[in-house]
Amino acid sequence: MSELLRLPGGAVLHVHGPAAAPPILFLHGVGGGAWSWAPQVAEFASDRRVYVWEARGHGDAARVDDAGLADYAVDAQEAFDAVRVASPAPVALTGHSMGGLLALALAGRQPSAVGALALIDPVYAEANEAHVPPPLRPLARALAAPLVGSLERGGPVATWISRSIFFRSFADRAEAERWWPVQRAQVPLEYPRMVLEGIGGVEGFTLDGLADRIIAPTLVLNGRFSALATRLHERLGPRFIEDRIPGGHYLQLDRPAAVSERLRRFLAEHAAP
Repeated sequence: MSELLRLPGGAVLHVHGPAAAPPILFLHGVGGGAWSWAPQVAEFASDRRVYVWEARGHGDAARVDDAGLADYAVDAQEAFDAVRVASPAPVALTGHSMGGLLALALAGRQPSAVGALALIDPVYAEANEAHVPPPLRPLARALAAPLVGSLERGGPVATWISRSIFFRSFADRAEAERWWPVQRAQVPLEYPRMVLEGIGGVEGFTLDGLADRIIAPTLVLNGRFSALATRLHERLGPRFIEDRIPGGHYLQLDRPAAVSERLRRFLAEHAAP
């Protein structure tokens, strides 16, 4: 039986498993939701207290007109705090993509509260990095704003963009076909502010220096950011594990059995009891 816990900022936690079991918190990526972790919930809910976060505007969370990374960081912090209140044991914190970035931030801010950190193809950027050089960001944002504003949720252009991005995140097309209707029902196209932040930089959120505060054993699966791996390896030594599973960006859905097995092995060998 699962429970739904509503958080102050509008996010929610789906709660599964025995109340006294060690806690694990899953954080989804951009445009994801609780469905992003369905195979892992099935794997871990028998022997762990499983918390699955949904940010505002996603799944069962509160509807919003727009949101950015700073909003999701608030939601993730509220989720983490709620888990700590309900399950005071160190949290096994697991994030995918943007959720990996938020998990890294949480583990850097409250290092002693995290018993293990698992990052699946995480996003990583310090100093508000963006795709466009700083001098050109105001112009790029101005040029992109009309296009972003025209992508109405449910419209054909938004659907085509969202589907194209989603299917490129899988190596197994059958799995992409399986999960596309679920993703489509959650967030057809990510909120305009998130798109614009990718061009012009993020306001109200930074990772600066937080990677240097991580103390929990850390697993990175299919990491793309060598700078992050280097920093974590230098800091954690043998408690940093980097591994690769052939598959797409949505690795936990594309290769669910392999990801669940690797995550379980990591927790058994390295997580705080």
